[in-house]
Amino acid sequence: MARDAKRQRGVWLLPCLLIAGCFDGPSMQLPTPPAGDEARLMAALQVRHDAAARNPGAAEPRAELAMAYDVNGFPQRAIAAYGQAAALAPDDFEWPYFRALLMARENADYQGALDSLAAAIALDDGYVPAWLYRGEWLRELGRLGDARAAFERAAELGAGAPAIMGHARLLVEERRFEEAVAMLEPLAARSPDPRIEVLLGRAYRALGRNDDARIAAARGASAPSAMQWLDPRLARRTPYIAGFGNLLQHAQSLIQAGRAKVALPLAKELLAERPDDIAAINTLVWANAALERFGTAKSVLYAGLKRYPDEPRLHQMLANAYLQEGDAASARRHLEEVTKLVPDNARALEQLGWLLAQQGRTDEGIDLLERALDAGAREPKHVLYRLGLLHGAKQRWQEGAARFQEAVRIDAAFTMAYVHLGRCLAEAGRLDEAEQALDWADRLATHDAERASARRRLAALQRSGPRHPGNLRSM
Repeated sequence: MARDAKRQRGVWLLPCLLIAGCFDGPSMQLPTPPAGDEARLMAALQVRHDAAARNPGAAEPRAELAMAYDVNGFPQRAIAAYGQAAALAPDDFEWPYFRALLMARENADYQGALDSLAAAIALDDGYVPAWLYRGEWLRELGRLGDARAAFERAAELGAGAPAIMGHARLLVEERRFEEAVAMLEPLAARSPDPRIEVLLGRAYRALGRNDDARIAAARGASAPSAMQWLDPRLARRTPYIAGFGNLLQHAQSLIQAGRAKVALPLAKELLAERPDDIAAINTLVWANAALERFGTAKSVLYAGLKRYPDEPRLHQMLANAYLQEGDAASARRHLEEVTKLVPDNARALEQLGWLLAQQGRTDEGIDLLERALDAGAREPKHVLYRLGLLHGAKQRWQEGAARFQEAVRIDAAFTMAYVHLGRCLAEAGRLDEAEQALDWADRLATHDAERASARRRLAALQRSGPRHPGNLRSM
């Protein structure tokens, strides 16, 4: 591999050095600045461009230009500049590595990416993400044996779940489904992830285990996030993010990644720069809420409402902050304001409906939840589940069962919907159907106490036969 890396660097060297002194080619010309905000971004790129042009034989200015292109949305220019930086500094890991990532992601040029990656691995053969990417790209090219060796190397270096996942994907492609299932099931139990479940679903279906495939597909759809591996070297690019929009997106990504403390000062700076920007207000509120600084979040929102008193998003965010604090009355006031401003706002309708129901106004709550469904609720299975609970609380067993059935049609892994479906069916005297619903809940093997309670109630009804459904005190 080291020989390949040296050969590859030699292949790059001549064209890159020829380009090094020439900033007239298309790859080195700055793009046309867009109007408005991004003028500041283009000014930052111009500074990097000029520094590289003044020092054509220096790797660092060229690399800084490449990173600025990379993190600000100009991948093709970044690929060219990284190649030049790699030729000028053949002992620096990052430039061929970052180039490889872009070649694979932007151009699906897996062979070119592997050639570039080989130069990086020759400089540091203990960097785990490099081996994981090597395995992925070799798999894309159908070189399964080489891909397996890459994932095995990553596992030796401590890659953990991503290496297991890569190995299992190879087993599926080789139609070794039983082995793939044996590898993936314990991994899914430890680390719920949509990609694991999708792959499990493929293996189950190939083995004729269609019910298990349905459950895996549903679990994959509801998993909170896709598996990612940490890549610490990418942080080297962060200081080169420029422009209001890119910085705002970076702050939001930090919050989403659980780094709200890092995002908070950046969010403050962005709002100070544009105090009227709704997205900046939202981002600062989000950062404060993630740090449980709800008082500060509300202060930011009330300041925003002075500028935009009829902005439904600000009222919605205030309602969310009050709900986090448990102040139902204040949350309700702002949710009602949202529904006045935007009558078909599904999220506000759902939240308001559930609040009213919790305050004993069940039928009003049901009406609002039905409106939320009609308005296109983002997660209809959750609205249906709540409707089922409310009908059950009123001992409307058939209506409750109908709503729970709709919920489980959407999500075959929704254990509690199956539990309550079983309870509603049992109370309605449909004991065989109740047994089937609880059997499915048992297959999902979560919420043990709730499943056991539903089983006890079903057993009591089976012993006594159909009876008046007045004994179930709580859904």
